[in-house]
Order: sequence, then structure tokens, then C-alpha cells
Amino acid sequence: MSSLTAALCVVVLSACAALAERPSRQFEELKPEQAVCMQDGVSYPIGASVPDDDPCTFGCFCGSPGNIICAVVKSPRSCAIMRPPCVDAVYVNDPTQCCPYMTCPNGPNCQAGDQIIPAGQTVEVDGAECRCDGMLSVCSISVSHEVHLPQN
Repeated sequence: MSSLTAALCVVVLSACAALAERPSRQFEELKPEQAVCMQDGVSYPIGASVPDDDPCTFGCFCGSPGNIICAVVKSPRSCAIMRPPCVDAVYVNDPTQCCPYMTCPNGPNCQAGDQIIPAGQTVEVDGAECRCDGMLSVCSISVSHEVHLPQN
């Protein structure tokens, strides 16, 4: 009886070890002739979650033979692009983001004449003192006047 128990243990342990060596997958790959949805060379059964790297969608699944259905979060056409606080903003198309965005490569600034002024700084532009407050440049010129009073 003990040799039978030992032999049974060896068979069970061998089967467990063989199963442990197989990689675990959420959904086993199906043979192409059994596939109902294909994505990047992997077959998914109806109802299975399907990975998707489009940042504008989420929750993709195999809905019917050959149709992968995803919820669309946003379309790049529907993106509201906010203007950042600078006059030299540039567009950034980040493939990990659904919408492009604008950024200020030189930080917040404004413009007086042809000169870009960093936010909070004062510079001279064409003889005037110009200060960048937010996105508004405020320039002032000092003028001195001689006043002549009538003599009695």
C-alpha cells in the first residue's frame, strides 16, 4: 500500500509541476479557426476584454465575431485646447494622451513690441519701461515737464 501511495504522489506532483510551468493568461489563445475577435495576432472569445493602447478609448471587449467594441472617451476633434500663459506656446502631440496640448517652452511670458518679457520682469522697450503681468505687458514712459509760473 505504501508503494502505491508513493507512486500516486509522484504522479500528482509531476502533473502539478507541469501545470506550474505553463504561463498563466487571462484568456488562452484560441486557434485562428476558433477565433471570434483578433487583435495584434491574439484571438479573443465573445465577451473577453481586449487590450487597447488608444488613449481616447477604454473598456474594449470582443462583442461579436470580428467586432471589438470600445467606449470612446474623447475624440481629438472634441478637445478643448487651453492657451497657456505665454506668447510663444507650442503644440505637443503626446501619443499617450488623447488630446494634444500647448505648453510654454520658456515659461510664462508676454510681449511688448518685438521683445518677449518673462512674467514678473521689467525691461526697457523702445525707451519705455515694460513689465509683464500675467499675459499683459504694461509699458510706461517717464516724461518730465517744465512748468513756468506767471510772475506778478
